[in-house]
Amino acid sequence: MPDLEAWNGRPEHPESSGWHWIEDADGLRPLLWRGDDWPERIDQGEWQDGYAVLSARDLSRGSYHGPVAMTPQLEALFRSRWFLPAL
Repeated sequence: MPDLEAWNGRPEHPESSGWHWIEDADGLRPLLWRGDDWPERIDQGEWQDGYAVLSARDLSRGSYHGPVAMTPQLEALFRSRWFLPAL
């Protein structure tokens, strides 16, 4: 896990899309990171919170707590729904 004092608002492995635990002014919550494997290039490198899109800069004052643990079945469903390559 990166140093929380110097977090740049990006997940541990920014090239891969996935869910991560982020804590900011809205509390601890899972957010979707759209990495280099995200289908729409224009949307890569941003966080998604429901319908809102947040930049890494928006979250750089928050804390990163790591990826959301998923079962292999749930991970496969997520990747198939968003047309992302398997890990």
